[in-house]
Amino acid sequence: MTVNKRQRLFRYSSLVLILFLCQSSLFSQTRDYWMKTERKGTGYGYQHIIITKLPDGNLRYDYDQRIKTDVAGLNPQEISQSGFYVVDSDLRPLSLEIRTKFQVKETHVVGQCANDMMTLTVQEKDGQPEKRKISFGDVYFDVVLAELIARQAGQKSFRLNIFDPSDIKINSMQVEILRADDKEIEASVKDMITSRYRIARGGQIQEIQFIELGSRAYLTDAEDAQNITYLNTADGYTLTVRSRKSFPNVFKVSRALLQVRWKNIPFDEFRLEDNRQKIVRKNESGGQFEAVLEMTSPSAPAKDMAGQALYEQGAAFLSEDDYIKPNDPSIQKQTAAIVGETKSPSEIVGKILKWVNTNVVSDFIAETLTGPEVLQKKRGKCSEYAILFASLARAAGIPTRIVLGELYSGGAWMGHMWDEVWLGEWTAVDAAAGMFVAGPSHLKFIDSPTVMGTQGLRWKLTDNLEIEILDFKEEGTQTGLKTGISDSTYVNANYACRISAPDNAWTMREDSKGGVTTLLMNPQESGVQFALVFFAVPPGTSPKAILQGRLSGLSKMVQNYKLLEEGEWEIGGRKALSVVFSQSGRDQATIVNQNILLIDGATAYLFAFIAPQEKFGGLGPIFKKILASFELIK
Repeated sequence: MTVNKRQRLFRYSSLVLILFLCQSSLFSQTRDYWMKTERKGTGYGYQHIIITKLPDGNLRYDYDQRIKTDVAGLNPQEISQSGFYVVDSDLRPLSLEIRTKFQVKETHVVGQCANDMMTLTVQEKDGQPEKRKISFGDVYFDVVLAELIARQAGQKSFRLNIFDPSDIKINSMQVEILRADDKEIEASVKDMITSRYRIARGGQIQEIQFIELGSRAYLTDAEDAQNITYLNTADGYTLTVRSRKSFPNVFKVSRALLQVRWKNIPFDEFRLEDNRQKIVRKNESGGQFEAVLEMTSPSAPAKDMAGQALYEQGAAFLSEDDYIKPNDPSIQKQTAAIVGETKSPSEIVGKILKWVNTNVVSDFIAETLTGPEVLQKKRGKCSEYAILFASLARAAGIPTRIVLGELYSGGAWMGHMWDEVWLGEWTAVDAAAGMFVAGPSHLKFIDSPTVMGTQGLRWKLTDNLEIEILDFKEEGTQTGLKTGISDSTYVNANYACRISAPDNAWTMREDSKGGVTTLLMNPQESGVQFALVFFAVPPGTSPKAILQGRLSGLSKMVQNYKLLEEGEWEIGGRKALSVVFSQSGRDQATIVNQNILLIDGATAYLFAFIAPQEKFGGLGPIFKKILASFELIK
């Protein structure tokens, strides 16, 4: 998801939000103003702009911008951007200097414009400066967009080419004048999303409404503007929705019927059918759209397909875009190391899937990285996994496209990005899970040769999506078992296991929230707890990858986090991974938490022991007794 000065996109799966840089009016003297961004009553960003008329008649726009976001409710972080633009009296660009800081990416861009050519120096943190030149005929900085609209309001409809310094690209925007009187202008500006501007006749923005996103920016004072908090994007912004019915284990489901509803988006903007999902029926009435989809498992990809057949899908699926970089030297080198002498296309795809899943750490960052950047930093959300995979796969000669849709996890559907590769037919793969996709875990909305080709539909679906599980068939479930607690022993039929409390002094209860089942045990001692959490995982998932992702998130959310120990454990004759860490409790006392993760097929069992630091060591024998009682029922 790209970032431009008027709006910055953040997405949790391949997660994205909008960061705007509002435009300003021209004044005959120095003046400053503040704007605030809010969504559903939560102010999460501000911008302070100072406009100065220089002695030579040129105009300088200084700004300071802050955004606070909690990506999918999992990773609070701040984005900052500061710098300046200089334009002449005709609003033509002269120079700029911009510094942007995200969670894992920092960029410094300096530019000079002369003879319709912009010369840029771009430097990433700890990187070498890079020189770039871009043709700048009929191109403007985005800080003067509002003034350009005011000057051309009599044309009613026109296009403007606006430079995006964060992605070093030029965006074409369609402007429609909706209303213009002596005091104010209303205009609709469309690029990837629709923004509605209210602009004073002098060119100063009064308000911007980001239509698809349900958010707005408005002119205010310094105190109000800086009163911001973290925006939790799990409220629909990241396409997070829940069904009334849930899958006990989505990776054991061989067939499912899903009902998808939305408003005011024609069917032809979607790509709802592939080798996994078919439209059973669809309906449209009064702007309300509905599709019922049958989800099944596709056949396994061919292993001996002739390489020549790969190229029949066209150059678009092997070329570069703003993020996918198969020609980058670092991508080429890594591809060669992964692929080696392998010739089979499906085996090449499998090797790349495994390498990306093993070497990239899950991190819900707000920024979106290019393939080479993901390769360097080896972290990111679903979009980073998909972008790196596409870069490597295309470098290996495998036609690859980007897919946007929903991932079912923990009882909820969440916006997600993955890939499809051409193996005689388009075949879905998810590098974030390290697997060929099968069944209803991934609900596809659209595919594109480019990352940005998926984003127009993505933003239209914000706060505009319902998904219901109508029916499903689950394979391999246990019969004759009944979930419940009896005589201090707990049995779970869906996850085919049993476990017992160490003695009658421990209480047991089952808790199910959001499709996630948890068994809780508590002794009479205060502050001590045992929990067993059940959740579905793709077959072949690495326990290490899950624990690393869990610890990465916890380290940012808890106070005084400290990793104490890592190791292996044996539960029921199976190997499991263990981590021990400490944190501060509400009373600032130190709490120790041991997590042990066991994966069996498509099911993960997370055992958690929590106790005050002074009690933790003495409870070791009791914890071992609980683990020894755990049994998988086959």
